[in-house]
Amino acid sequence: MLPKSNGNPQLTVIAMQPIDWRRTNVDNGQREARNGGFVRRWTNALMLKNSPPIENPTCVQRFRRALLCPPHGSLAYNLTKIIAIIALFLAFIAILKAEALPGGNFWGLLVVTVCAMVGEEIAKKLRLPGLLGMLVAGFLLQNVPGIRAATSITPAWSSSLRSIALVIILLRAGLGLDIVVLRRLSKSVASVAFVPSTIESCAVAVASHFILGFDWLWSFVLGYLLTAVSPAVLVPSMLALQENGLGVDKGVPTLLVAASSIENVYAIEVFSVLMSVGFATTSLTMQILQAPIEIVIGVSYGLATGVLFWFFPHNGHPSKSAYRFIILLGAGLTAVFGGNALKYSGAGPLATLIMAFIAGYEWRKSDAPSHKEVAEKLAKLWRYFQPVLFGLIGAAVSIEKIRPETVGLGIAVIFIGVLVRFFVTPFATLGANLNWKEKMFASIAWFPKATVQATLGSKVYDYTTLVLSTQTVPDPYLLRVQQIGIQMLTIAVLCIVITAPLGALGITFTQNRLLQKKKPTELEVSEREFIEEELSGGKDNMVDSLFPRNLPKKRHSEPNMRMFPDEFTFT
Repeated sequence: MLPKSNGNPQLTVIAMQPIDWRRTNVDNGQREARNGGFVRRWTNALMLKNSPPIENPTCVQRFRRALLCPPHGSLAYNLTKIIAIIALFLAFIAILKAEALPGGNFWGLLVVTVCAMVGEEIAKKLRLPGLLGMLVAGFLLQNVPGIRAATSITPAWSSSLRSIALVIILLRAGLGLDIVVLRRLSKSVASVAFVPSTIESCAVAVASHFILGFDWLWSFVLGYLLTAVSPAVLVPSMLALQENGLGVDKGVPTLLVAASSIENVYAIEVFSVLMSVGFATTSLTMQILQAPIEIVIGVSYGLATGVLFWFFPHNGHPSKSAYRFIILLGAGLTAVFGGNALKYSGAGPLATLIMAFIAGYEWRKSDAPSHKEVAEKLAKLWRYFQPVLFGLIGAAVSIEKIRPETVGLGIAVIFIGVLVRFFVTPFATLGANLNWKEKMFASIAWFPKATVQATLGSKVYDYTTLVLSTQTVPDPYLLRVQQIGIQMLTIAVLCIVITAPLGALGITFTQNRLLQKKKPTELEVSEREFIEEELSGGKDNMVDSLFPRNLPKKRHSEPNMRMFPDEFTFT
């Protein structure tokens, strides 16, 4: 109703059009189709299958492709790790309850392991050895105020985990010893394995006695702790030499790999025997007989169990590789922990090594594929124990317990030992028919230390701490040795941080200058297989965390071998 100009209302009629419901339904369908098409376009844009690879992509393009669905590549790999860790953590909370909650042993162990893995990845991104990242992560968890998650791990747990790592290393070393190669290079291998190691140990012992004020016994314990070269650094570099034919005409790679395995065993055994003598509480006569008794026990146990494993499981067993792995690991753990319980701690490592060597000799001869499978399983097990071991080593170094003078004096002791080894090694290779350049390369390759130092570095400190925790009145001798153990641990970590990167760089930058090249087709098959078995374990071998690089492209059909990127090939 609208008013007219004269004030009277005017009635207005509005005509209503009928609604065309068919057209309305069509419009709604078109709108829904447009919306559905929009959703489908976005969905298709997020799918990996609809995004073809881009040649030479930019950082933004690589980042966008990494977020495409379904999860793939490194993102999916890391998410899988996170999900697995969360699932296991929740399961352990349900089982262990307080131990798995903050402040418990398992909680501290989980935090140290995860942070060590993260530190490893960060170090790799920075083109640094992953080992350094793991050590730094453990060190920060022990010393940063407000965090200190590593302090919740009791000495008993820490010591047991390091002993398990030692068993894995010894089993791998025993299985890796090839008697064919050792027979051919027996004199040269023995000379290179024992002469530099023994003289360096004596030099370190003298230096630590007069510089650090250690007793003579503990000075030699430190000497044999620092002397072992690291196969984790040496072996992948020697495999690269084999692939590129550098030094193979004189057998340099094979010589160094075989000698490093024997030297590690020698250092571990002497260290264990000396340490057991240092903690002996029996009479002087029994202390003198301690070492021979441990050798007899270790050799007897190793021979008996090694021969037993020739027949059990038998070659026709459908799961022989899995059972061989289980019984070998179980027998090794029994030897090491049983030896500690019986106060013959040096017998366990010796027994474990001999057992693995004797069993592996027969397995390699009668069933080489099964032998290789067992070695690969041990390599994968080591890969998972590695963050635990190196994280705990870093966490064992407490700033509050370190005396500042230990760092400087410890570095001096390390370099004295390394320099003595550097000048002695060429004389140890006299029987190998090497020229002066190859001898110089052997000295450089004999430089890096890592694995044994990480495994044994805290042994003295762990033992004294564990015993003192059970005493109401602390033993003055153990208190003094505990301080020596702290210094040993600090020096072992310094040795790893200094020598591992420098040794790897020295091998990389001198091999083309000091070694002659020869086609790898002229290598003996046994030597090639020996070095490759030292690096067995596929993607999960222990070298991944030390040096994040791949081998050059394969020229043979050996499966499961990690490769170094092109920038590290040596052609």
